Amino acid sequence: MSQTHPPMRKRMAISAYTLVDEGTDLLWKQFQDLVREMQWTSDDNTVLGLTPVVATTRCVFAQKNDDGSFLGCVVWNEYDEMAFIGFYIVTPVLRKCGLGSVLWARAMTRIRETGRIIGLRAVPEMAPRYASKDTPVEISRLRKALLSCAEMREFCDRYPTSSLTLKLASDLSNEEKIDLLRFDREISGRDRCDLLVPYLSCPRTEGAVLLNGEGKIVAIAGMTSTGFEKDNLFKLAPMYASSLDEVATLSKALLPFCERFSPDARILVHILTGTVGEKELEEAIGHSQNIELVTLFSSPIDNRLNTAKCYAPHNNSVHYDG
Repeated sequence: MSQTHPPMRKRMAISAYTLVDEGTDLLWKQFQDLVREMQWTSDDNTVLGLTPVVATTRCVFAQKNDDGSFLGCVVWNEYDEMAFIGFYIVTPVLRKCGLGSVLWARAMTRIRETGRIIGLRAVPEMAPRYASKDTPVEISRLRKALLSCAEMREFCDRYPTSSLTLKLASDLSNEEKIDLLRFDREISGRDRCDLLVPYLSCPRTEGAVLLNGEGKIVAIAGMTSTGFEKDNLFKLAPMYASSLDEVATLSKALLPFCERFSPDARILVHILTGTVGEKELEEAIGHSQNIELVTLFSSPIDNRLNTAKCYAPHNNSVHYDG
């Protein structure tokens, strides 16, 4: 479906544009570049790459009529009882021109037709505005810590190595890969196969697991790049474990992956309020954190996450915090 609009002439005149309910290759590429340019760190490169192809993705784009280029969009995912809005973005030169309101109205109309609960993440300064309208229920907050590889290694070295069997995700057998998906469902409470299978196959992504004596996965961690390649910025996500010893063992196993790209690589760790990460990891890292995002919903949700094993969430805009 598309809807053509005349030029807007509030702050800046632009060419006539059309709203479209699906993205072209050009629109998705320009959207991804803009997210990276704005240095959004809650969503990594795997999410940007997977969002256009995941079956649950929904979107509304504003494109210029003359060349089909990107002006703005709202992107969300519909699964289970949720419609989770991951991106609401307008090209910087057109902000406060009214385009964002047009995009938002179109997205809200489509989402409300599904009857799903609306969820989103907002930067702290915008959270009151969203809470006063469509999403009044605060669910959680994400705090961000940024460490160099040397700082992460120093943290890891403070803890004994776990006695469990360590394997990199790239070395897992087919049976172990299936068990990884089982373990993720156990922790997140949701089936995220459509995300995890391609996530672990991305070239700038690595994972690690710990297996017990019966060969069952009991802890997992992931490391993936975010931003432009030149940034050498990585994100630790997820981290599901039962102790800081396991956290340190998994994190240390993933450090060579980051250092291979650059010895000066930096690692983002997101701490989710209400989890064991907030209770244990935040203090253990000993690094300054700041609130990056507030998660809001239109009504209370059934949060199935096992918070006792979530040290760092697999937060992204394809699936709500797992």
